[in-house]
Amino acid sequence: MNNYLIYLAYQLVTGLLGLAAWPWFRRHLTSRGGGESFFPRLGLQLPPAPPPGRPRIWLHGVSVGEILSAVALVREVRALLPGAALTLSTGTETGQAVARRHFAPGCQVCYFPLDLPWAVQGYLGRLRPDIFIALESEIWPGFLTAAHRRGVRLALLNARLSDRTLRRYLKYGRYLLHIFKYFELITVPSATDRERLLSLGIPPALLHVTGNLKVDGLLARQEQARADLPELRRVLGLNSQPVLAAASTHAGEEEVVLEAYQKLLTPSPTLLLLLAPRHPERAPEVARLLDARGLAWQSWQILNKGEEPRRAPVVLVDTVGDLFGLYGVADLAFVGGSLAPHGGQNLLEPAAWGLAPLYGPHLHNFRWAQNILESARAGFLIDDAAGLARALRRFLDHPDERAAAGRRAREALLPHQGAARRQAELIAGMVW
Repeated sequence: MNNYLIYLAYQLVTGLLGLAAWPWFRRHLTSRGGGESFFPRLGLQLPPAPPPGRPRIWLHGVSVGEILSAVALVREVRALLPGAALTLSTGTETGQAVARRHFAPGCQVCYFPLDLPWAVQGYLGRLRPDIFIALESEIWPGFLTAAHRRGVRLALLNARLSDRTLRRYLKYGRYLLHIFKYFELITVPSATDRERLLSLGIPPALLHVTGNLKVDGLLARQEQARADLPELRRVLGLNSQPVLAAASTHAGEEEVVLEAYQKLLTPSPTLLLLLAPRHPERAPEVARLLDARGLAWQSWQILNKGEEPRRAPVVLVDTVGDLFGLYGVADLAFVGGSLAPHGGQNLLEPAAWGLAPLYGPHLHNFRWAQNILESARAGFLIDDAAGLARALRRFLDHPDERAAAGRRAREALLPHQGAARRQAELIAGMVW
């Protein structure tokens, strides 16, 4: 089957599935406390026309991690192409909230269409991009084929393949290789990522090793967020008590964190826990776990509004976009999505603040971050509540050891700086 017939078959299947899945998609969004993305992503509510300027650059990241990694990249692109009109799209409502906070005004923020023929054509006709930039692993065959046919120049930045994705691409790669060839530019964080993409048959001339964009994004955000630390400490009523940030937790992990935390309260009765579920809409569920264990808690959303002072030993972080700054007031960090089999969350966020993170074994989406930290003896693997409690107790009892590990964690990031500038120069090269 030639590429054109594959494309037609894909368009037919996605169109039919889109119509069939319409009710499910609406229920799914509503059940997660959202729904505003329903009409935009289906192409039934198009974004405004792009802002004036040339070239028109459309940058897409699926969710919060990709959007935050774009902070440094957008800054560098603006420096090199001050007349450019920038549009930033996201695939999730949490990503949209973060994008609006960091990029609007000055950059149009919108949703990314589902890979349905009418939605894709509607967005491309409205935004009329000269360059489309996808971040990480956003490969949508229908969209990329339609953009290529319209003459849009395509780039894929910070491309990386997890173990699972690589196996899937090796199995079905013959159907996707021609899609990769639509890109004029593909940047990868490391030589290992380059070898993985080469194994799929991607031409070497397309691939550029630039370092990891997420490191630049983290360090840039950390510098910006430092000014907020006194206010965060005031809101939390912090003096000298230690603070544990249990971040981006998934179902099943909060129980582990709370069991370990309660074991620590006898030797460290003033230990404050910042408990941040990965999906804030799970806050009521997590609150019930806290109540069942007899742990007093308060909502970060309420505290941050100044509606009450902090009195409880646990703060439930029930907002989007505040976790990164809260790492700045923490002394200890556990990063979730790693004890439950979700592939991990970004281990380098606490490292940017000089915290050596603890995490579980399920890190297939963040092996690169694990390697950076563990090669510097600045990341620590735990298996269960007992292991988490032991590791936390050691850091609490040995603050000099904790501080040294934190310094190693931050210093491990520094050699990976510069990716944003290198990638922006390659993008500018597509224009000049």
